[in-house]
Amino acid sequence: MFRLTERQEAALANMESYVGIRRPRTEFADQETFKAYWELVSRRCDAATRTRATETPASRAAQRQQRQERVTAHYQNADHLFTYGREYAKRYQPSTEKLRQQLAKKSGNEALAEQVMRRFTERLDDDIRAMELAETMQRQGRHAQAIRGKLRLRLFTTEVIDRCLRILTAATGSALDAEALTRKVQQLQRKGLSQRAMRSKLMGSAADTRVVQEAMAQTLGDQGDDHALRAAITRLARKQLDPKALTQRLVGKGFRYADVVRMLAAPAAL
Repeated sequence: MFRLTERQEAALANMESYVGIRRPRTEFADQETFKAYWELVSRRCDAATRTRATETPASRAAQRQQRQERVTAHYQNADHLFTYGREYAKRYQPSTEKLRQQLAKKSGNEALAEQVMRRFTERLDDDIRAMELAETMQRQGRHAQAIRGKLRLRLFTTEVIDRCLRILTAATGSALDAEALTRKVQQLQRKGLSQRAMRSKLMGSAADTRVVQEAMAQTLGDQGDDHALRAAITRLARKQLDPKALTQRLVGKGFRYADVVRMLAAPAAL
């Protein structure tokens, strides 16, 4: 197997993108195969450049219109539209309503979209899909409000979302996952944020207070914001910022202005 260098991979990807190759190649049996493919794509790039050099705004608009008409005509076929919907559902896990909306948009034909949706009837279960998405977001450290917002964007109904969140919050009243939450606290700590800023980013509502406090206590121990502030000052001091810029950066990390001024005024601050 012939291995491309990083520069060859990047250059080939750019060329393929330029000529609209949707399935770029990354593997070649040998150098000769790669060379032949490279020359083929190069010729197509040259041809595309010559074509574009003679195009006018009007001709480009006409070409876009023709492409759109070809796409629309393709998806007037129920089987084509069903195949598209199946792949869309697999990739994005939409709600039933979101899938119906997408099919109508793709085909420009609501009656056809409804006809194809009937073929999906036994395949779709909004409760299962919503729960899968919600559990994924929970493992990422998302709180209930963020999960609700994401599910609304996917057009799941309020009833489906409520049922989903009742399950996720049954144990503690919060949808936050303790393990994911600990990882996020560690990430925020590395960014040098104050504990007040951490709580603001981690909590979606008062129901999250206890689990957030427990995760922060487990990760940070009894360290207060003074400890985090000193560490942030030490890191930022290496950037040789002027006092005003340094203060702004620290306040931006969630530290109180009065605490920043006090700490910077201390003899050992810098």
